[in-house]
Amino acid sequence: MRGVEQIPWLYDAMCFWLERTGLQRWRDWLAGGARGRVLEVGCGTGRNLKGYPAPEQVVALEPDAAALKVARRRAPGVHFVRASAEALPFRAGAFETVVSSLVFCSVPRPDVGLLELRRVLRDDGQLRMLEHVRSDGWYGGVQDFLQPAWTKVAGGCHPNRNTEAAVEAAGFSIEGDGRRSDGTMRRFSARKR
Repeated sequence: MRGVEQIPWLYDAMCFWLERTGLQRWRDWLAGGARGRVLEVGCGTGRNLKGYPAPEQVVALEPDAAALKVARRRAPGVHFVRASAEALPFRAGAFETVVSSLVFCSVPRPDVGLLELRRVLRDDGQLRMLEHVRSDGWYGGVQDFLQPAWTKVAGGCHPNRNTEAAVEAAGFSIEGDGRRSDGTMRRFSARKR
């Protein structure tokens, strides 16, 4: 069953509303801070792509063909690659910045994907992420309860992943500067340890 994330017009409509209620500021921070050669993993329909300071230096990766088609129309100056986060077709250290926005909730093997991000990132590079994560409070139990059904409806999204812990387990240190939390949403940057 295809989920919301694999239906580009529905995903864009949902994001349009979320961006008007605050998500756009976080997207602006995410893309606006990218430097050098940039890899955006899981670009979806390309909603971040207009925010990069140098779009000609951006490589946008997406496994879903329908979303990639929309992204290509949205950002014609960007280079696009169809692939998954778990098998990046790039040499080690190829990028100064790696960006991921609302992606690692849906990556089937996030540990493998994060190790791939670490591999293609230069030693002095920066990982920039925006994700929804498991809540620490009572709502975390609700997320756990809803996860099996939500994962089916949303095309693989796991609303209860602890992405920050997974990033640290993959050999990154999360930086305090720019780190923000709002409910289940997180934005942060990280560097290789």
